[in-house]
Amino acid sequence: MSAAPEPAAVPDPADALAARVEQLCATAFGALDALRRVAEQLFLPWAAGTPVRAEEVAAIAGAVRPIVEPEGTPLVGAGLVLAPDVLADAAHWMEWWYRSGAGPRKLLPVLDPEAENFFDYTSFPWFAVPRDTGARHVTGPYVDWLCTEEYTLTFTVPLYATHHERGRTYLGVVGADVVTSWLERRLLPLLHRMTGPTALVNAEGRVLVANRPDLVTGAVTRQADVPALWRRSDPALRRLEDTPLAILALA
Repeated sequence: MSAAPEPAAVPDPADALAARVEQLCATAFGALDALRRVAEQLFLPWAAGTPVRAEEVAAIAGAVRPIVEPEGTPLVGAGLVLAPDVLADAAHWMEWWYRSGAGPRKLLPVLDPEAENFFDYTSFPWFAVPRDTGARHVTGPYVDWLCTEEYTLTFTVPLYATHHERGRTYLGVVGADVVTSWLERRLLPLLHRMTGPTALVNAEGRVLVANRPDLVTGAVTRQADVPALWRRSDPALRRLEDTPLAILALA
């Protein structure tokens, strides 16, 4: 008589949550790596000393629109944002598209530095951190009043080119947006399987999603000093591989 089969192991809730978030980040950054390769091709003339104009950069829409067009996918906005004075005919420029009910729409911020409502994107972390560190970054959650009008995560990676005279030069970022409401729908079932209060947080301790009603999206948790836990690799904070996010277990 054969032995009864061993029961299937039940995945650990924390492992399942970590795997799902890591997969989301891998998907977002994978899309951005592909978009960056397209942008690098657009700037090959610039690297050789030929000025690039805004109308030439607009060709990146062919790579951006398929990212944001499909319904049900996490990436609701994406594009290219350039450093000042990279283009020959515009001091500031961005080619950013976002999902809408009528299909992908191009974002049209005011990019004239002399205008009263000038959108100076160079001061935002999603642009400034990759510029200053050379590393990819996740900004948020924050309320994106310009585009999604809800709590959003913005994934960005730096864009470089090697100019024939200037050497390796920072050109800007390629980026993508994920709304946290999409995250909540997919992560809350896993969070509710956890045995205690748990939150997905960034390095500042800002909550993305949690299984406690008082830990609201966008709030900085007061129940733990997340930056301190992050620095000393405290076991209460499970940092997720290749992401600036972590799972915080609370007492």
